Amino acid sequence: MNLSQQKRERLLSFLKELKLNNSFDEKSLIELNEIENELNGKKYGLVWEEHEEAVDVQMKEAVPVFAEDKTKEILCDKDAPYNFLLEGDNLHSLYLLEKTHKSKIDVIYIDPPYNTGTTTKDLTFVYDDRKIDKNDSYRHSCWLSFMHSRLSLAMSLLSKEGVLIISIDDNELYDLKILCDEIFGSSNFIACVPTIMNLKGNQDQFGFAGTHEYTLFYAKNIKEATIGSFDINDEDIESEWEIDNIGFFKKGATLKRTGNDAPREKRPFCFYPILIDKNDNVSSITEVEYKKIYNKETKEFDDNYLKELKQEYEQKGFLFVLPTIDEKYASWRWGYKTLIEDANEVIVTSEKTLYKKQRPEISDLPTSKPKSVFYSPLYSTTNGTSALKSIFGDKVFNNPKPPALIKDFIKISSDSKSIVLDFFAGSGTTGQAVLELNKEDGGNRKFILCTDNENDICEKITYQRLKTVITGKRADGSKYSDGIPANLKYFKTDFVSKKTKNLSKELTKHVKELIELEWGVSIDKKVNLMVMTEEEIDKIEANWDKLKTTVKSIYRARQVVYTGKQKQLFKNVNNFIIPDYYFNNELKEVGENW
Repeated sequence: MNLSQQKRERLLSFLKELKLNNSFDEKSLIELNEIENELNGKKYGLVWEEHEEAVDVQMKEAVPVFAEDKTKEILCDKDAPYNFLLEGDNLHSLYLLEKTHKSKIDVIYIDPPYNTGTTTKDLTFVYDDRKIDKNDSYRHSCWLSFMHSRLSLAMSLLSKEGVLIISIDDNELYDLKILCDEIFGSSNFIACVPTIMNLKGNQDQFGFAGTHEYTLFYAKNIKEATIGSFDINDEDIESEWEIDNIGFFKKGATLKRTGNDAPREKRPFCFYPILIDKNDNVSSITEVEYKKIYNKETKEFDDNYLKELKQEYEQKGFLFVLPTIDEKYASWRWGYKTLIEDANEVIVTSEKTLYKKQRPEISDLPTSKPKSVFYSPLYSTTNGTSALKSIFGDKVFNNPKPPALIKDFIKISSDSKSIVLDFFAGSGTTGQAVLELNKEDGGNRKFILCTDNENDICEKITYQRLKTVITGKRADGSKYSDGIPANLKYFKTDFVSKKTKNLSKELTKHVKELIELEWGVSIDKKVNLMVMTEEEIDKIEANWDKLKTTVKSIYRARQVVYTGKQKQLFKNVNNFIIPDYYFNNELKEVGENW
């Protein structure tokens, strides 16, 4: 019996009777309809007190835009597309990315605030212009509102094969799982992977020494998405592992017992001959023969009988092996029955020494498929801190993710041309991981990073880290590496008031950044041209003899129409129409046209 349903139906029936009363004014009827809608709302799932952020309010009154900081542009490979670092509130950046990258992002990795209630920068967060800590009674609902708005936009950005990857700990894991089930669909859940970051364990935690956090994997459409494999070095496998009809194995402990329990008098039932045939197959004597070797009542060994057996089996072509240490009889680690049952689990070396086959634990299996527990010594938080120290010479960020971990996430969820987005970029680990992975496998992945600039983090840490990895030079000019040639643009988020006179003209000033972001180019006056008026295209025509050797692409507004001559002149360059969806809706809202 569904008690909640019965209660809901009773209340709805009561509301219906009230409405029939016809004694309510318009305002009261609106309120009653809202109550009815709430009663008919969600029946199962995550429910929380919804909150509105200052940035939400701001976007009602103004249009978000990007403005480039040209002084921070990095150009090291003129033939490669640009990567982007977007400074500002990530909700603002996601709103604009939906204009340029809807259904185009292949991998989204985020490491959001864990909402532990502590004051550490990467564990708490600012919501509606206030820092949320453990004393905030709406801590969890604020966090859910915060994440819901951003993950909803993330959903629209993912390509049909796209994968979302989220690092989180158990403070918000369970709420986040349900939230993602609602946004992405529970059928698109791939895995919740414990990720070991501190194998020794955090001794400061109550009850248990924490070793891990979690990584959630979701697909945009699980029928289209794939989780790839890690590379396996066949030579490494062959040098360490062999394979038989059961599976992988390598040489384990010697079959001969050692130590104080080794003498056969201490382990009489583990003393018997092992037979080795010409093909190094292992067996033993019959059970009847085995029982004659040792008399349980007298506790004596029949060594004369052993000599007879040895002669008999050697005549049949067997090597007759007994355990000895310092020419004294010892014992095997296995009893007679175990040897008979597991004879195939014995390795015979060229010196006819016997060893047990060591089968791998699950974590040791030489497989390329990622396991449901992520572990590598390279994933430790210590390595994350060390990676930053090698660039800045000091600890400049709390608990940064190690590049090796993010590289492995990207490796199994992307191809060589994927676009990777991180809208909680922090210190910029994801950017470094993409650059290093491209260098390792020759890929052409591109990244887009979004972060705020609280305490100058974007300018002084995220940007400088990327610049150091790309150029190979630290901020002080010292050498960090040989560099990884790549290109980067730095955009800052801003707002243009919807009350601005001639809003269309003002927004036109920010079309350039959206073109650059969508196509990964730099709009200049030589290679990639932007044309907003027919006067501008006529000027290009007049100077075409000087431009034709350098121009690759022309991006023109829809209202700019080529003449017949211009079509002929520009036929060998890429021609793109600047899309209406950049600011068309915002202009319609205030009664202007694009």
